[in-house]
Amino acid sequence: MLEVLRVSDERERYERDIEEGREAGQPVATLVKALGDLPGVTGLEALRASRRVVELLTGARWHMIRQAREEGSSWSQVGLAMGTSKQAAYDFYRRNLDQQDASADAANSSTRSRAAQGADASD
Repeated sequence: MLEVLRVSDERERYERDIEEGREAGQPVATLVKALGDLPGVTGLEALRASRRVVELLTGARWHMIRQAREEGSSWSQVGLAMGTSKQAAYDFYRRNLDQQDASADAANSSTRSRAAQGADASD
């Protein structure tokens, strides 16, 4: 996934540099060759890879919130670490907890996750 995103980004950078070089009247043959040497990655392939990375990071973020709460962090501290309000952090956690309850893994960690949630985002 990350390799697809890396190649997509590199292709985009070469394409931009080629366009800027042509506009400036500079030779771009080396850039064109380097672009041609890169593996082909379509926009849809990059988009699929991006979606999966976001899903993985969202899940990891949720677990990190639970860990921070179990360590005694307040919702204000969690929100600050996420660059958002305490209410937004709490709402993110709650929404994902509701999804966890609906999954097959709910019996394993739902009690622990609810304990980390607390009653509300007032702390």
